[in-house]
Amino acid sequence: MSKPAHAPLVEVRDVEKIYPGGTKVAAVRGVSFSVARGEFTALAGPSGSGKSTLLNVIGTLDRPTKGEVLFEGAPVSRLGADQLADFRLRALGFVFQAYNLVPVLTAVENVEYPLVLQGAGYAERRREALEALRRVGLDKEADRLPDRLSGGQQQRVAVARAIVHRPALVLADEPTANLDSKTGAALLELMEELNREAGVTFLFSSHDPAVLSRARRVVRLADGALAGEETRDA
Repeated sequence: MSKPAHAPLVEVRDVEKIYPGGTKVAAVRGVSFSVARGEFTALAGPSGSGKSTLLNVIGTLDRPTKGEVLFEGAPVSRLGADQLADFRLRALGFVFQAYNLVPVLTAVENVEYPLVLQGAGYAERRREALEALRRVGLDKEADRLPDRLSGGQQQRVAVARAIVHRPALVLADEPTANLDSKTGAALLELMEELNREAGVTFLFSSHDPAVLSRARRVVRLADGALAGEETRDA
């Protein structure tokens, strides 16, 4: 499928997500916006505003009830399950507030896991995983299991895992929610550095003003709908 020149990295077109049940809940209502390559953008809003649902739809972890998500001009939200899995593995990185590390794997084994799924050989994936850990300042903790790491260190391992396969976009859902303010600020500084120096595109969600102050663009949601946005100088 051909891609239009200079297409946004991600484009959300009139996306709606309704959860069925006795009372249908519209978690996202008619949202449209785009993210360019290289952005450091936050989705903002109180709990229940639709931030996490929208991130899941953009990350193809959930399908929209209505509307479309395009990646580099190509529609992705209606792909088949195998195609979606391949797309996520190739193009996306994920950072979750609960870290989601595999407890029986060491830090370096957790980081290299996306490369295992891609079929990379041992030497290549170990080299890339150690380099990703070095980027987040944890190469000396490579052989530690997650329960031997602090919460901030575990989240840094999660960031390393999200970037090891050089995805076009990293989606981070409330990445500092389980961290104290100092550790959370250090994590955001790390993400900013990866954005500036390695060109990693970040789209993250938060309701914390201290976190949002670091975003160069903030897209605000309220009751599942777009409520405005603001852009700051880099």
